[in-house]
Amino acid sequence: MTDDSTTGGPQCAAANAVDRARMPLGARRLILIGSLGILAGVLAGRYYFGGLILASAGITLLAMALSYQAGKPWFSRLTWLVAAAGTLWTTTTAWYWWLMDAAANEASGPVENASLAINLGAGALLVMLAGMLTAVITRWNRRRQNG
Repeated sequence: MTDDSTTGGPQCAAANAVDRARMPLGARRLILIGSLGILAGVLAGRYYFGGLILASAGITLLAMALSYQAGKPWFSRLTWLVAAAGTLWTTTTAWYWWLMDAAANEASGPVENASLAINLGAGALLVMLAGMLTAVITRWNRRRQNG
């Protein structure tokens, strides 16, 4: 028979197992806000192209939430990388939208900086997604090794 007062008892062990498996509260909130941003951006994007900026900001928040690190603090270096790349991607999306809007209002051809905005945004998107996937795989491997 084991002494429950020294080990913490079966309820303590169950609570520790649940705490390890749970996502941090901040990350869960980012998922909620990001999901709402994506939904609102996609719905608004059908009528107003600027809504896609809101959708890209929501995707950035989702990627930040999924790149959390288990333990304290949950905002790891990879999360900072994902946040910076997502901010750059959202900024270049807004820049591209502004360039296309300006070209449409002037009834002129494509703007010269549009290809730069596309390439910069695509690169930032790839960095953001790579950082998120790296964090998810690292967290999964650590949990698997710890049992």
